Amino acid sequence: MIIMYILIGLITGFYGGMFGAGGASIRVPLLTMTGMPLVNAFATNIFAIPFSSISGAYTQRHNIEWKTAKTFVIGGIFGIIIATFFVGIISEKILAIIFFLIAVMTVFALYLDIISPRLYNKIRPVPSNLFFGSFFISLIMGMEGGSGGSIFAAFLRAMHIRTHSAIAISLFAGIFTSTAALLIYLYRGEVFFSPALIVAFVGMVGSYAGSKVSMRTDSKLLKLGLSIIVIVLASTVIMKYF
Repeated sequence: MIIMYILIGLITGFYGGMFGAGGASIRVPLLTMTGMPLVNAFATNIFAIPFSSISGAYTQRHNIEWKTAKTFVIGGIFGIIIATFFVGIISEKILAIIFFLIAVMTVFALYLDIISPRLYNKIRPVPSNLFFGSFFISLIMGMEGGSGGSIFAAFLRAMHIRTHSAIAISLFAGIFTSTAALLIYLYRGEVFFSPALIVAFVGMVGSYAGSKVSMRTDSKLLKLGLSIIVIVLASTVIMKYF
């Protein structure tokens, strides 16, 4: 089991650092495969995210656009707090459908400059778009046991934020959204500390390595990789519940 938790930490940490994602879409299914109950997998996943996000955000700190990050973080915190109280209330099938639709829209948004240049040029990273975008992403993903990081980078890219900055801001935002949710999970006593600590600290190593690779990777390849991963994960969720 320890070896499994180490592997989960390395894989999801690298993925998060590479693409600016929290890793919930990978980490939660892997944790449940170890026999961990779903709600505890949610809590353990949230416990790990701040550690890997800090590692990745620090490594990519020079790519963070701080003015954008500030508004984005505030919206995400409000969304994740509300979502955490609703975990387990809304049907998992409904959440799976919503997640899949968001994933499709995310990939569409990533290539909006090619699909519809006119619409793309109308979108701007104004505070209201950043706040409510982060809010609703965190709200939906939070009810899936995540922090919103799986979608953050793609959304920011659609807001005309360059790819490397979008990944860095996503990692930075994940520190705060996951911490806000973690406080609630801790209060309810749903975190399994032994696996959580292993996944969290090993995840920091994976995130550091992933961030280093990300900074050396062409933005077009990062965008393509992010698109493929988002669709594959969303399809996996749909197959799981249907």
